[in-house]
Amino acid sequence: MQKILLIGSSKLWSTTTLKVLATAGYSVEQAGTGAAGLELAQSHAPNLVLCEWQLSDCEGDYVLQKMRNDGQLAITPLIMLSSLPDPGHVRHMMQLGADDCLVYPFADDTLLSAIATRLQHHDAVAHHYLSHLRRAAEHLNRLSNYDSLTKLPNHLLFEQRFDQLIQASKEPVALLSLSLDRLRQINNILGYPAGDSILQSASHRLQACLPDSTPLARLTGNQFAIALRAEDPQLSNISQLTTELMDALSRPFSLPDHEVFLSASIGVSIYPKDSQEFPTLMRQADAALEYAKSQKSSYCQFYQSDMVVATADQIRLETWLRYALERNEFEVYYQPQLNLRTGRIEAAEALIRWKHPEMGYISPGQFIPLAEETGLIISIGQWVLETACKQARQWHDMNLGLRHMSVNLSSVQFNQGTLSQQIAHTIKNTGLSPHMIELEITETALMQDANAAIRTLNELKDLGMRLAVDDFGTGYSSLGYLQKLPIDTLKIDNCFVRGVTTDHKNQVILQSAIQMGHDLGLCIVAEGVETMDEQSFLEAYQCDFVQGYLIGKPMNAAQLQAYLEQRLALVQIAV
Repeated sequence: MQKILLIGSSKLWSTTTLKVLATAGYSVEQAGTGAAGLELAQSHAPNLVLCEWQLSDCEGDYVLQKMRNDGQLAITPLIMLSSLPDPGHVRHMMQLGADDCLVYPFADDTLLSAIATRLQHHDAVAHHYLSHLRRAAEHLNRLSNYDSLTKLPNHLLFEQRFDQLIQASKEPVALLSLSLDRLRQINNILGYPAGDSILQSASHRLQACLPDSTPLARLTGNQFAIALRAEDPQLSNISQLTTELMDALSRPFSLPDHEVFLSASIGVSIYPKDSQEFPTLMRQADAALEYAKSQKSSYCQFYQSDMVVATADQIRLETWLRYALERNEFEVYYQPQLNLRTGRIEAAEALIRWKHPEMGYISPGQFIPLAEETGLIISIGQWVLETACKQARQWHDMNLGLRHMSVNLSSVQFNQGTLSQQIAHTIKNTGLSPHMIELEITETALMQDANAAIRTLNELKDLGMRLAVDDFGTGYSSLGYLQKLPIDTLKIDNCFVRGVTTDHKNQVILQSAIQMGHDLGLCIVAEGVETMDEQSFLEAYQCDFVQGYLIGKPMNAAQLQAYLEQRLALVQIAV
């Protein structure tokens, strides 16, 4: 039975009206004042409210506004009853959020019709939103339980299905961790759309090899998981299946203008022999997988007790990392760079920081290698680039004196086949002039494939970017290649700066590196400057820029902006 709440003087509600409402099938409650009516509405949740405009303690618009600002009552239908025949007054009530407004005198039939109409409309709206919520919930369920590319279950759903399988099975259960070998090379050479197409085809081939209802999931970029009953103690059906899976994946994959061959490696752990806990079994299967990768292509390895298994902390960190970007846990900090010739801050380096909600700040030394290993550095690095470009554009518009923003590229990012296109798209979207971004690449990344590196650098240079070699002097670069690289800047690693005031060898190396860079027409940035003596040496050696704690620690955007504004103000005072 639907409930109607009457708010107003009981003298205005005739016995006949109350009987008419009851006869129409409504449960009726009454409150004499606006305050009492709001309290009753919150506690009894009526389906509809009839409210008098003239109340003893307030006017009806007060009740109306209170209800519309209350999360519980915001969409409860309210019909205002007034003795003022002014159309403007009626329109005002409707603008405030009344669903209807009846002016005395009116017939019982009119009131019943207005109530029925409002309730029907409310039910229709509620049904509409419930349908949307149901579809949204279904969509969220798929997002949280399924891989969007292959439509296979993800890690969370796979674990549930694995648990269901071991509960329903009397035999041991094998957990297979399968990796597509060389997929990263395909992504780098042919692009990620090609890699995605291969992943979809591979998932279809795996499903075709497996018995119906076999749990199969895509865990990460190129890794799948399978759970299967062991039909005999010798695990012969598991061995046979792994052979079939590797044979299926060894057949060529057809791409536009290309025929691609891959291989697969498989690691296997057995429940309950190896462990009775899913996380441990997963780590054991991954340990066996790593061993299989190290042997040869298309190799399967069962877990052995002497294999190195990843710790729970490493697994936990990787899990956190996979959600960190979508949960907005990353921040970009900026470390200023001082131009020794002008005495002004003219550049800054963008540095990523990760603030976990429970663990606080996690060192980049911990999560950057893991991000590179898992491929997550691609999306993380893209986010850093976009964030830094937007911030650089804002500071440029504010005339804070920054000439460029430096952004690091990991070797994984640099080796993407579509790097220059992605960066061009980012620059265009942020509206930043390309020459205001300086991309930093380490010597080691450049020397992995020097010829390919030169091609990529030329593509970036054609876009108008500044290019820098980071950590110069710590890698294994050939000076012969250095002159061929279309770069603008050498960043000298802090290990050469740290001892420059006392170590004669460091002084010679530092002075020679700066002189060589200038002879090649390059700008020189020295990192890790912490004392005035170090800065003085670098000034004497005619270094162009310095960066380090003496100039400024890495700061968040607001802190660096305040720092730049303060230095500009001091310069203006001096002038």
